[in-house]
Amino acid sequence: MAIRESYEPVATTELHHREKSFRGLLRGRLRELCMLAIMVFFFQDVTQAQVVVPDFEVDVVTVKGEDDPSETRVDIYTRVPITQISFINTPDGFTAGYEVKLDAIEWSDDNRLRNVVQSRIWDASVVVNAYAETQADARYDFTTQSLSLIPGKYLFEFEVADRNSNQTYVRSLPVVVKPMDAAVALSDITLLESYDEEDFTIVPRVNSRVGSDEGGFRVFYEVYSEDETDLSIIQEIRRTKEDGSANVLPEDIANGEIVETDLVYTKEELATLKNVKNQYIVTVPMEDFRVGTYSMRVTLYDAVSGDEIDTSERQFVVQWNGLADHIEDIDDAIAQMEYIAKKRDLSFIQDAPNQVERIQRFRNFWNKRDPTPGTRRNERMEEYYYRIAAANQNYGAVREGWKTDRGFVLVRFGEPDHVRRKPHSFDYEPYEIWVYERVGRQFIFVDKTGFGDYELLVPVWDERTRLY
Repeated sequence: MAIRESYEPVATTELHHREKSFRGLLRGRLRELCMLAIMVFFFQDVTQAQVVVPDFEVDVVTVKGEDDPSETRVDIYTRVPITQISFINTPDGFTAGYEVKLDAIEWSDDNRLRNVVQSRIWDASVVVNAYAETQADARYDFTTQSLSLIPGKYLFEFEVADRNSNQTYVRSLPVVVKPMDAAVALSDITLLESYDEEDFTIVPRVNSRVGSDEGGFRVFYEVYSEDETDLSIIQEIRRTKEDGSANVLPEDIANGEIVETDLVYTKEELATLKNVKNQYIVTVPMEDFRVGTYSMRVTLYDAVSGDEIDTSERQFVVQWNGLADHIEDIDDAIAQMEYIAKKRDLSFIQDAPNQVERIQRFRNFWNKRDPTPGTRRNERMEEYYYRIAAANQNYGAVREGWKTDRGFVLVRFGEPDHVRRKPHSFDYEPYEIWVYERVGRQFIFVDKTGFGDYELLVPVWDERTRLY
């Protein structure tokens, strides 16, 4: 754009058009920046070990439509926190209302946004009896909506508008709509919040998060078949990296080493499909799940030829819910801050004149490090004390687990990408190699006593720990 060298008067109409054009250009540039960010994560439901709760949450599930076979039905679920919407006092109680708007934008193979192919607007209202209910953190309002789309890639742009406050919240979500017109097809996987076995009523788990204190969870999917078909259905759940990508096992495995795999759950069953629509509910136990990101894959194989027919994948997060219990002993919780607090900060907390002041200083320390101030979760605090708890559970023997070498590395760096173990033999002392590809380090622990007291071979700061 050329710079004006004189202050010529410009007609008001021309200014109006230029302002309007500039605003349109600005919106276009902002959208392009958003698209660049989203493109990086396309095909990945990016989640962290402790996720930040957004203003509202959505889940999109594709299933077989009942009308046009060339189109796929898309079921849309929203979950809005009660605390995120405004209530007014009415004769019926405290009342809130909001509007949900959805634009489904076509996304071409060359990663360009095309046209808005469908738009939907629907209303929701909430009525509660007491004001205290409007402040309940654990209460949400749900909506459902369905539409039919031609299979392909889309960007779903959501907007939730609060009618009482005029506050608006927006989210963009990349969506892949699967084709469902094959002779045998598989729907998307739905995580379930609850399931009523008597009337087969399901409630989706919109937030894709599973609590670490849950004994198990359920998933739901459908298999469609035009004719009677014999299938092998394999369900697998693997632990993934924090960015949602799969772990790749190292190739240089020494003789006799044992490598931890990321496969935490697998089940295979043979099925004879006799109906057009076959529904499956799977209960997954939680014994082998740690906090982190996981991917569930369901794959259909021909029972005779063994050929793969269709597959669906769904990511979810296992979230630690043990913070309140862990820090109940405040003195232990303060002592465990040794790996994150400076000595003067730790002394300042411990030297408080009374327990009330000690707790307040403890809270202030973590509040300053909260990545999402104003929310009810402190993700950094949760992650730190989860690592402390995991170290105590897995490595505690003579000493508390967090005070051991393996506990220190776990708290400092988190879960390793790979662990290679060598059991006891005549030639070698037992050892473990923890590989952290994301930071380019590996740490070797040796059990010199034979009693499971693994010692770090070289300090974490030593250059010999570098992978490259």
